[in-house]
Amino acid sequence: MKDSLWRQPYLIDLTYADNFRLVKNSIRGRNLRILEIGCGTGFMSLELARMSHDVVGIDIDDRIIRIARRTMETDPYSKTRGDLRYEVADFNKWFDAPGTYDIVLFSRVLHDLPHPRKILSKARSLLKNNGRLVCLEYAYDRMNRRAATWLYQIQRTLELTDGYSSHPSENPREGVDNIMKEDLYGRKEHINKFEEMRHPLEQLFHRERFSWHCYYCWGVFSDMRIHDWNREKALARLFRGMEQLLIDSGEIQPVLFHFVGTKASA
Repeated sequence: MKDSLWRQPYLIDLTYADNFRLVKNSIRGRNLRILEIGCGTGFMSLELARMSHDVVGIDIDDRIIRIARRTMETDPYSKTRGDLRYEVADFNKWFDAPGTYDIVLFSRVLHDLPHPRKILSKARSLLKNNGRLVCLEYAYDRMNRRAATWLYQIQRTLELTDGYSSHPSENPREGVDNIMKEDLYGRKEHINKFEEMRHPLEQLFHRERFSWHCYYCWGVFSDMRIHDWNREKALARLFRGMEQLLIDSGEIQPVLFHFVGTKASA
């Protein structure tokens, strides 16, 4: 775990746990049937099962599903949680009965699935009447130069104080250009833009909630290497707090959105 956010509990609290709180607060009711599409290593599905929901998590990557199953099998709360199942599957080729689920969850995966309208239409068909879709997603095409400049400033400052494992350019203009190139222009061709996801979300589901949240700081946390854990924790909280402040004041364009909607009529 040394090269991941999971290396420290305080980094998890500011990232994955923060996302889980958004998902948890989007779910009403008990003993629900939940489908997580693109579950990854399964932590979100596991926590939902621990809340007494019956959960199916699917992902196309058999390696990370093996990790999810291993964690599930060693869960000390297995006797008190709801049913939990992980499957290796491509959602485009995966089937279940229509109207099966109370909740369908996308957590940082819809952006990477071609033809989002088709994907969301299928997700909608799997929901019960008044079922809810919860979507927590990237929108990297919104990244602007102001956000990249703020990120470069943090990265370069950390590197100069021996607190960063990456090596941004010494030239500020080049450093900002590199961030823009990597995060905005250098991603896979089929990655979905914000509007390509927003339109079908709004058309297929009655929107209940929509909000923007911190995500730039995740990349900073991944490469932070402060030997004093108390200092690292304080800096992480500072960067997370500053990002939220900049989002709330409109100074930077955020790239992580949270959408909650109920199944709309055909």
